[in-house]
Amino acid sequence: DFFFVTQSAIRQSRSHALCAALGLSLSILVWAVCAVSGLHYLFQKMAWLQQLLMILGGLYLIYLGYQMFQSLNQNNNSTDLTQAVYTPKSRRSLLVQGFLTNMANPKALVYFSSVFALGINSDAPLSSQSSLLLLIWVESLVWFSLVAYIFSIARITSYYQRFSKWIDGITGGIFISFGCFLILNRD
Repeated sequence: DFFFVTQSAIRQSRSHALCAALGLSLSILVWAVCAVSGLHYLFQKMAWLQQLLMILGGLYLIYLGYQMFQSLNQNNNSTDLTQAVYTPKSRRSLLVQGFLTNMANPKALVYFSSVFALGINSDAPLSSQSSLLLLIWVESLVWFSLVAYIFSIARITSYYQRFSKWIDGITGGIFISFGCFLILNRD
């Protein structure tokens, strides 16, 4: 999630990165709602469903990593290696891609389920559960917005331009590694 917002801020603009941050935080809200509503227990009873979601999520992350490596190949064919060849994305597509990037990790459900098991009683009033969900959503939106703001500062963006080839390669490798981990991990 962090790398996705960072890439959006550096490659496009602060407003684009904020759309990516909104998509990520909405996805976090969805996972948190699923955890509160007991989807974790469904995954315990139907382990194949969680495995399927992990495989699909892993494939999506591998796809994102592949796109990063494609950008590297385009850069290698360019005469000026300091300028990244990148096809800009609309704010809406970044919002959707941010949402899907976080939804690609069903382990978030396990995380939120364990946090809620400690922090909220199963018979807690709906107002308490709703307040906790709102807090989680706002916290994630503020965090990713802060990341978008910091990495869209001109000085950081110009620094990125000098090292874009390395950063894109490392980021693509991280996406592919996480995708493979989701696909191969059977815990």
